[in-house]
Amino acid sequence: MKINYRKALEKTARQMILVHRVNTLIKLVLRTIMRNIKVGHSGIFLFDKDSGCYIVKVSRGPKNIKIPENFTRIEKESPIIQYFIDEKYKIFDRDFLLYNKLDAYSKKYNKKYIVNFLKQLKIQMQDLKTKVCIPGFFRDKLLGVLFLGEKMNKQGFKAEELSFLSLLSYDVVMAIQNARLFEDLNNQLETNKRIFFDAVNALGTAIETKDNYTGGHIERVVNYSIEIAENLKNIDLDKYKEFKENLIIAALLHDIGKIGIPERVLNKKTGLNNKEKEYIRKHPIFGIDILDSIKEYGDAILGIKHHHERYDGKGYPSQLRGNQIPLIASIVAVADAFDAMTTNRPYRKALTRAQAIDEIKINKGKQFHPKVVDAFLKARKYEEQSG
Repeated sequence: MKINYRKALEKTARQMILVHRVNTLIKLVLRTIMRNIKVGHSGIFLFDKDSGCYIVKVSRGPKNIKIPENFTRIEKESPIIQYFIDEKYKIFDRDFLLYNKLDAYSKKYNKKYIVNFLKQLKIQMQDLKTKVCIPGFFRDKLLGVLFLGEKMNKQGFKAEELSFLSLLSYDVVMAIQNARLFEDLNNQLETNKRIFFDAVNALGTAIETKDNYTGGHIERVVNYSIEIAENLKNIDLDKYKEFKENLIIAALLHDIGKIGIPERVLNKKTGLNNKEKEYIRKHPIFGIDILDSIKEYGDAILGIKHHHERYDGKGYPSQLRGNQIPLIASIVAVADAFDAMTTNRPYRKALTRAQAIDEIKINKGKQFHPKVVDAFLKARKYEEQSG
């Protein structure tokens, strides 16, 4: 059956646009090549800027002949690379390198340095069991080299096959460059997130040094919050990663507003009077004032602002009720309350875990969101079983 190379090329190009991971992209390309040209093995040497070498990241073919991935590398000075980039060798056809043409080149260009170079090139291609190499240039830089082993039918490569490979190589280079830029952007975003979370943790530590009773409180609230979230069934799994990030930030910083409350109030060893209670009730608003500029994590900010709302509408600062309260805030509210009840305070002893769980149950649908309470109880049940 005659292969429509143009159609295969267009289909692959459309698929490549949607792929943003380099290795996945290469797998797609090699699968296309092996399906259409049916070679014994194939792969791509990609330039690695850290090592300064060209490394095989992905290869395809039977184990006994395919090139080992991540171990096989060639230097910039190797014959295959020099064939495509050294001006001395532009006398050759550099759109592709054919093993079967090397002997003819040696006869045509019989200068000693060329004959020696072609001999080294032949040895390297034999070692790699490679019959064809196709360069992939991005502007004037050799980004990679596509290599193919012998065809399954043992025949030579046709002109239309080589043309297909050259055009494919051009598309591949552009797609790989785009994928690398996308990966670099994602890596930078992840780095920025780590820096942000480090800063968040530092703020959490600052809160705990101000409020004597909260030693370890924030870490526990984070852990309880994650356990509750993982036992909720109504969170869209596609959005769970983002939800979890916002939840962690809210749990870490839920009490950040206490930085604005005098220590004499925070650490008072007797019960608070009405004025002092009013001061304490302002800490979610103080927290929002501190974090107002962090627009990217708006859901986390709402979680911090409303973690003292009550399901029955009698909480603060906005007297939200029921599902008006953001889910993140409802989760942090249960986690925060449970840890507060099981922690010694200057003015009262801690409840046992069983007593605190009973209090959570009693206040289901009153202070706490019923579904969040159910998820909390499920998490505690698993804890008891594993304990």
